[in-house]
Amino acid sequence: MKIAGLLSGTSLDGIDVAVCDVVAHGDGVRVNCRCFATVPFDETLRARILAAYPPAPVGALELSALHAAIGEAFGDAIRTVAGDTPLDAAASHGVTLAHDGAAHHTLQLGDAFRIRERIGATVVYDFRSADTAAGGTGAPLVPFVDALLFGEYAPCVALNLGGIANLTVLPDGIAFDSGPANLPIDTYVALRSGGEQRYDRGGDLARGGIVNDVLLGRMLDDPYFGRTPPKTTGREEFGAPFVARWRGELDALMFADAVATLTALTVRSVADAARAVAPSATTLIVSGGGARNMALVDGLRAELRAVRVAVSDEFGVDADAKEAIAFAVLGYTTLRGRAAGLPRVTGASGPRVLGAIAPHDLAALLELAHREEGGSAPARGEAESP
Repeated sequence: MKIAGLLSGTSLDGIDVAVCDVVAHGDGVRVNCRCFATVPFDETLRARILAAYPPAPVGALELSALHAAIGEAFGDAIRTVAGDTPLDAAASHGVTLAHDGAAHHTLQLGDAFRIRERIGATVVYDFRSADTAAGGTGAPLVPFVDALLFGEYAPCVALNLGGIANLTVLPDGIAFDSGPANLPIDTYVALRSGGEQRYDRGGDLARGGIVNDVLLGRMLDDPYFGRTPPKTTGREEFGAPFVARWRGELDALMFADAVATLTALTVRSVADAARAVAPSATTLIVSGGGARNMALVDGLRAELRAVRVAVSDEFGVDADAKEAIAFAVLGYTTLRGRAAGLPRVTGASGPRVLGAIAPHDLAALLELAHREEGGSAPARGEAESP
């Protein structure tokens, strides 16, 4: 089945689209990523999204308009990346505008029916709500796919460094958000540079700075780091409110030193979490935008000297594309009627089939999924990238 997986992560740096061939393969799937790209947001739309994040007092009309506009942007992004390639389906995570795992509610924007209008195919969407309705945190969602992609390398930890850092411990299946990844770094860099820079490209700023250990220690006292899984976090915790809390002390440092300190916060919180939950892991497999930040990757290597820290590219999975690939797999799993919610990860009362469906010739699509169920399949799961 040809499925486009797409999302815009916490960093809001664009719309990630991975066009994948996904087929049943034993108890899991085989996925081949045919093409991947990040399509930048229109600047006006991006500004509107940023202005709508809590605690902004945004009205219902603006939320409705944003839902429509994001759906149109997502549909256009698929067409840009897929070109004339016919798709069986798309799996859209949308833009998470609000998420409170502890209170079991979540909101992703991006009208699936507007996506459907632009691609002429079924769209699977709203992947978190089934889990939160069952008493779960609704995140992280990717551990189900991590087990398919990286299970053969266990004992290992699959780490995604997006705006937030999330870990999956294999083969145990423990997974949670350890805390910040790029989000506070990006937020602060944009503020301090007056918008001239949006992120620390390659980690160059951090690598030229000196960590302020006193400030770092105070940041690491944040209560989130002491909570036990299941736990999930996001922009509300480690985005603009977090940076605002520490802005004065960060501004008192040289720019590079402030960025180095925020980078060290990510490195230390990830390393502490990995040591606590995966003491026997021999490999840490890094994906997400943070895998291109060498200050983060080298920092993890220095903190976890007994562990091989490697970017997921080395394991056949494009680090930039991993989460978009994951949603293609989650969408396929929904269409097969298989549960992808993991109660051990989210605390839900049981496993749930995730995702709602905006149907387009759904009978034929489900028949295709059913036929693929009967295919020969000896292995658990594997992935290839372009």
